[in-house]
Amino acid sequence: MFKSISRSGTMWLGVTLSASLVVAGTVVAGAAVIGKPHHHRVGAGTLICRPDGRRTIKSFGTYYIVRNDVFAKERECIRILRPGAGFAVIRSTAHSHRPDNDAFPEVVYGCAWGLCTKNTMLPRQVSRIRSLVTSWGASWRRAPGKFNAAYDIWFGHRPLIHGHAMGAELMIWIGSKKFAPLTGYRVYVVDGIRWWFARHRACSKYGCWNYILFFRVTPSTHATHLNLVPFFRVAERQRKISWRWFLRSIDVGFEIWRGGQGLAVHRFSVHISLWPLRHKKHRHRR
Repeated sequence: MFKSISRSGTMWLGVTLSASLVVAGTVVAGAAVIGKPHHHRVGAGTLICRPDGRRTIKSFGTYYIVRNDVFAKERECIRILRPGAGFAVIRSTAHSHRPDNDAFPEVVYGCAWGLCTKNTMLPRQVSRIRSLVTSWGASWRRAPGKFNAAYDIWFGHRPLIHGHAMGAELMIWIGSKKFAPLTGYRVYVVDGIRWWFARHRACSKYGCWNYILFFRVTPSTHATHLNLVPFFRVAERQRKISWRWFLRSIDVGFEIWRGGQGLAVHRFSVHISLWPLRHKKHRHRR
C-alpha cells in the first residue's frame, strides 16, 4: 500500500460561485462570520507569491479564500482568476522525492486555523446537513510533475475554528499524475462514479486523526453537482467520522510533490441544505 505525507500528516496512496443555506425549503442568509477573517478586494490577475499568502474573493455574493499554501522552502506563485474564486499556478519549484508534498494551493470555504470565509455556514454539525452539493473544474492534465487534484474536507469533534480539527480529514481525488491506481482496494459507487476507498489513522505534531481517501477510478478534470453527503455516510459506516462531529471546511486544490506549473482551479460552488432543528435523522443512529 502506498503511503505519503501531506501538510497535515500521513495519508494514503485523487464559473459560478454560490453558497446558499436552505432550511425547510427556505433560502436564508449565511451565518455570521466566526473569528476574524482577512478580507481584501482584489482585481483580476492578482499575484500571490508569499508562502501562506491569501486573498478573500467575493463572487456572485459568496466569499471564498484563495490561499497559496506552501509548506516547504520552494517558491510558488499563483494568480487569481476571475470571475470565479479560482487560481492558476504560474510558478512552482516543488521537487519533493520524499513521501511528503511541498504545497497545496487551494480555494477554501469554511473555517481553518482561526480564519473563516465571510458569511460562512460552517462549522456545522454533520447530522444537520441534508445535502452538500459542490461543483468545480480544474486544469491538470497538461501540467508537468507529480500532484493530485482533490477536495480536502475537515471535521472536528467540536465547533471550534482554531487549531487542528483533530476529528477526520476526508480527501476526494478527482485526478492525479504520477500516482498508481489503488487496484485491489474496495470500490464504492457514489453519484454513479466509481471510487477506490482507503482509510487509516494519521498523526503529526498536533496529534492524530482519521484519514479517509476516495480516489476516482476514472480520472476527471471536474466534479459537477457532486453531493458530498454520501461520502460522509460511507465514512460514518466505517466509523471514521461521527454525525455528532462538525464539518469545518471544504477546500479544493492540488497537493504538489513536483512541478505543477499550469495547474488551475476555474470555478467552485457550494450549496448546503440543512435539516430543520426539530428533525431527527434516526436512520443514522446505530
